[in-house]
Amino acid sequence: MTKIKIGLLISQSGPTGVWAPSCINSAILGAAEANAAGGIRGAEIDLVVRDAGWEPASAARLARDLIDVDGVSAIVAMVASNARRAISFAVAGRVPFIYTPNYERDEPEPTIAVSSTDDHLIPPMLAWIEQRFHARRFFLIGSDYRWPRRSMPMAGRMISTTGGHVVGMLARPLNASDIWDQRAIEDIRRTKPDVVLCFLVGDQGIPFYRAYGDAGLAALIPRCAIATDETVLTSLAPAAMEGLYAGACYFAASRTPPNTAFMERYWSSFGSYAPIPNFYGQSCYEGISFSLGLLQMGETTDPQRLLHLPMNQVAYRSARFDTSMSNLARRLPVYIAEADGMSFAIIARF
Repeated sequence: MTKIKIGLLISQSGPTGVWAPSCINSAILGAAEANAAGGIRGAEIDLVVRDAGWEPASAARLARDLIDVDGVSAIVAMVASNARRAISFAVAGRVPFIYTPNYERDEPEPTIAVSSTDDHLIPPMLAWIEQRFHARRFFLIGSDYRWPRRSMPMAGRMISTTGGHVVGMLARPLNASDIWDQRAIEDIRRTKPDVVLCFLVGDQGIPFYRAYGDAGLAALIPRCAIATDETVLTSLAPAAMEGLYAGACYFAASRTPPNTAFMERYWSSFGSYAPIPNFYGQSCYEGISFSLGLLQMGETTDPQRLLHLPMNQVAYRSARFDTSMSNLARRLPVYIAEADGMSFAIIARF
């Protein structure tokens, strides 16, 4: 039987490796559903999964190998922003490169993004924070790599335009020690912000949130985070989760009919002990579905021809919305949720 190969680049190691199991499962689900329905014009979808790791150069090399060695028609990736740009330019003009997480988008690049950019995600979060907590003083902390280094200043400018003040901004080293976290918490205590905005990627938030709870600040100064999901909560004690909120374009707790159906298919496929299909996993499901929609629209597996199709018109399946089909022209919802045990409880939608 003829097969159509789609590359799946997932950071299975490094800070974002915590999301990899959910991402791989969700991508497998998307491909399996397509194959059960007859594939693409009778051709079976074959996922070629590679560990992109953390380093941009090795991720870009793997992407080129997916094209030159494996012969994929498209590449779907859930990697950090430092690797995203390297991959995007390494495969530019060769295959469609579909990126699934939220990101900063501060410079042009040949990336097809199915998730939000931070200029869409952050403003409604800030509006909600200011209304809920009457916040005027903000402390920003993020992992020390490309995404937070771009998005934290962006958030700072947004805060300033509404009359707020950034009283501190820290870039947390990826190998930060407990002593570093303790000093950061003392800075927060000293500057007395109304809210701490967190841009801590993947497992980087876990030690900081634990230290924050141990220091007794969780009940005093709320934290509002991007890139903190249900997977992170499984590593936190109740004291570290108090006063922890997150903003994202998807949470597993969403009660929309498409998400209810997605969750049922996911659990029935992988069992009750499978990793929860978080924001990043669901986005990989979308990424695979988008690549399938692109192949269906183009009636070809030639990546060069696929690149010339109208991307905004590609229909794909999603669990984010009130309907199960979407396209890139559709505005993504923004959810605000509060940590509640091992999950996030949605408390606002924009």
